[in-house]
Amino acid sequence: MHKRNRFKCLISLTLAGCLFFSGCSMPAVSKSATPEDFDARMDELFKEDIASNTINLHYTLAHPENFGITDYDVTLGGISADDMKENSKNLQELKKELLRYDTEEFSDSQLLTYDILMDYIENELAAKDLTLYAEFLSPVSGYQAELPVLLAEYTFRTEQDIEDYLTLLTEFDDLFTDIIAFEREKADAGLFMPDYSVDAILEQCEDFTADPEHNYMIEIFDGKIDDFDGLTAEQKESYKEQNRTLITTEVVDAYEILIDGLNELRGSGTNELGLCYYDNGKDYYEYLVRTGAGSDCSIELLKERTSDFMDASLEHIMEAVYEDPSVYDTMFDYAFPITDPEQILIDLNEKFTQNFPEAPAVTYAIKEVHPSMQESMSPAFYLTTPIDDIEHNVIYINPKYMEGDGSMADELYTTLAHEGYPGHLYQNAFSNSSDLPLIRNLFSYSGYSEGWATYVEYAFSYGYGMSDSNLAKAMSWNGAASLAMSAYIDIKIHYDGWDRSDVAEYLAGYGIEDQETVDDVFESIIGDPANYLNYFVGYIEFLHLRAVAKEELGERLDLKEFHRFLLETGPAPFYIIKKHMDKWMETQKAV
Repeated sequence: MHKRNRFKCLISLTLAGCLFFSGCSMPAVSKSATPEDFDARMDELFKEDIASNTINLHYTLAHPENFGITDYDVTLGGISADDMKENSKNLQELKKELLRYDTEEFSDSQLLTYDILMDYIENELAAKDLTLYAEFLSPVSGYQAELPVLLAEYTFRTEQDIEDYLTLLTEFDDLFTDIIAFEREKADAGLFMPDYSVDAILEQCEDFTADPEHNYMIEIFDGKIDDFDGLTAEQKESYKEQNRTLITTEVVDAYEILIDGLNELRGSGTNELGLCYYDNGKDYYEYLVRTGAGSDCSIELLKERTSDFMDASLEHIMEAVYEDPSVYDTMFDYAFPITDPEQILIDLNEKFTQNFPEAPAVTYAIKEVHPSMQESMSPAFYLTTPIDDIEHNVIYINPKYMEGDGSMADELYTTLAHEGYPGHLYQNAFSNSSDLPLIRNLFSYSGYSEGWATYVEYAFSYGYGMSDSNLAKAMSWNGAASLAMSAYIDIKIHYDGWDRSDVAEYLAGYGIEDQETVDDVFESIIGDPANYLNYFVGYIEFLHLRAVAKEELGERLDLKEFHRFLLETGPAPFYIIKKHMDKWMETQKAV
């Protein structure tokens, strides 16, 4: 079983799971408000919110001036329980405003936006008393780990981008001070993290500050400045020196704030196990699953579906082995015939259109993760493009995972299907060329994005890359079952109270008895609750939608058109997608 820690993009943490409509004016909406008024109001909300965090702004819009955003404060935003309470008040006002619209005249696209926004508001308001359960310093995907990467990958399109980047470096200390203050509130409420999580975060912080003069943010910045056209040699050297000074002083000092604050709080955690051991832990876990995975199924039902899936996977594997007994031995040592990343993507490009609509014309580059970042980065990831510059895409491969025993080199074909075609890169390009309302870009649904990439990986890519259909069947079901195991353990830890010994006993039943692996699985799931469900639940929700469409449409179901509907609908909770799919199925019956 491998750790499922790939991620679609590096901006997932910047919204921190919620939108902050603080500062948004809430004028009364007249009863005669038109659909056009709704569109204008949604665009207004988007511009106000996206401009409140410069990293969000930069990663969402390549040219904000084309959207009327020319004057904005350069900021990383702030974090506090008071801000979250204020946000709840604003959301209550926004809900009142939305209820004044007469949706009977709305288009299907407007209704979808309305449903998504209203659902978001209701979920956040229902969880307004659970704000201290949020965690911004997760060992897996916390600010301390991802914020430097976000800035290292910050694209310099204009000189203003360079200036904004340098200003953001001066904001680290304020943000980290806010985070430690938030952690103190968590500690006072008995919700502070266990010491093993503290130790993992401290190790990350100490590694980052160990050799400031050779920090990877300096080397990467220098290379980008060297490649930037339009600057004199003197200007380039000036920018390099500013960056070096800020990294070695202000940024390092900010990490010392985290280190000192965490050392101070170490030992104040009251729970070393799952969320269910906190008073409202189960409620928070249900919130994470609904807002992250995008499922409205109960946790008990998801647990049952996960267990049933694993049983079904075994049956499918045995069917393949029954057809060809050699499959059993081959599947554990199989290597895809194409190993070059460029050739893999070419091959996938030629084959995926069997089942998916043709992709918008975009370019892509495959890059290796910088050596100094390889220890902390995933095996591979796709860096999402701004919505107004979908043509220039980048997929990163981490060489650390591609060499030696137990490497992921043999999985590179399916990995690039997940990250590239018909996974994240394709999904991003297709959705962003589908003219989605701007406000839809404020909402991140990991269950949709990671579920899609997992769906295409397990349901299609093995068949694309292998000539032996029985072997492809066995390996795809085996890979999906491995992910289901992780999701099942996630539920059992956070909802049913499993401890390390329970996890060890469960994994031993599948031949995994190494204590280091047990500890790694247990601690990573504790540090990032419901993360595996984003992948697995998203995957089975797409399978469920396809099954519903097949049952309703029968032979009329055209997979290309089904996938076109999903991609053009864009990221949303699955229960909302299902509601709007009913209308799509009626149109298919009329074809």
